[in-house]
Amino acid sequence: MDAKELFTRQYGLKDPDLLEGLCALAQVRTIPRGTVFLRAGEIQTHVYLLLSGVARGYFLDMDGGDHTDCFCFRCGTPTMPPCSFDEPSPENLVALTDCAFVVMPLQETMQLVHQYPELTELYARFLTDAMRLHNHTRHVMCNLPAKQRFEWFLEEYPGLIFDVNNRQIASFLSMTPETLSRMKSALRKSRYAGGQQA
Repeated sequence: MDAKELFTRQYGLKDPDLLEGLCALAQVRTIPRGTVFLRAGEIQTHVYLLLSGVARGYFLDMDGGDHTDCFCFRCGTPTMPPCSFDEPSPENLVALTDCAFVVMPLQETMQLVHQYPELTELYARFLTDAMRLHNHTRHVMCNLPAKQRFEWFLEEYPGLIFDVNNRQIASFLSMTPETLSRMKSALRKSRYAGGQQA
């Protein structure tokens, strides 16, 4: 998928002048696995729209402990820190796999957001979706027992459970890596048993 396909097929944008302006700004960039493309304390200067791969947002506590805040894996997801554009990022953004992004300069992109109502609506939808997911995630982490948090992750992040480091997922789900490992082992056994029965 290229930038124009993302804007039209994924986002449903139609205004030809808007599409021309967006495509003029957009570059498809591959970011290798393990690359931190925004560090905590930096102010973002670009918009990153995920085409493929898995990215992670994480922060360090006072003791240097690594805490996962979010995973991005769906095509079209804006991979951005949870802060205002003029504030230093509170977390790091890293590519967990080789990732392809549509990358655009932030200032020029926001000028188009203010200029085109169609893009303003998309921007508002991104903000609403991000707030809804954040609130739902906090509810899950605070109110559900470990097994249900694990089941929620399987449903909300299909395919990631065997593709992402145990420690990173465990941190996100507020459980120990050992607890997560036991649950993954049980999942493998149930899937194997189901395959054998089929």
